[in-house]
Amino acid sequence: MKNSFCCNNLETLLILVFGAIAIFLMSGPFADVQAADQTFLRGQTLFKKCVHCHTYKAGQNHRIGPNLYGMFGRKAGDVPDYDFSDAWKNADFIWTDETLDTYLLAPHKMIPNNRMPFNGFSRADDRRALIIYLRTIVQP
Repeated sequence: MKNSFCCNNLETLLILVFGAIAIFLMSGPFADVQAADQTFLRGQTLFKKCVHCHTYKAGQNHRIGPNLYGMFGRKAGDVPDYDFSDAWKNADFIWTDETLDTYLLAPHKMIPNNRMPFNGFSRADDRRALIIYLRTIVQP
């Protein structure tokens, strides 16, 4: 009987300790990391809609759309060896988080007559997640 009591107390103690560790890890800076991971994974999932038309690694060939590698800081509609439509050739902005967010919200409002068959993401958190993900995969 004494051993049973001892083991139950040990099990209870372990449950309490691991529970406290779990609560600690889900709060403070660890919660921020977990949220960032979830945002990154959401962006990765959303990007699956893009990879049918776009490549994103250095040196990859273009698909229907241009390779996105190095897009941040570059003028829209300006990728070597890609034949953009006139709508894109006349675009007058640089790709930043803000311009990409505006574009992802309403692509055909930002670039009228562009041929990209994408209607945008209405949810701000989806656009943010995709931008965070793109920042990690298309940076030189």
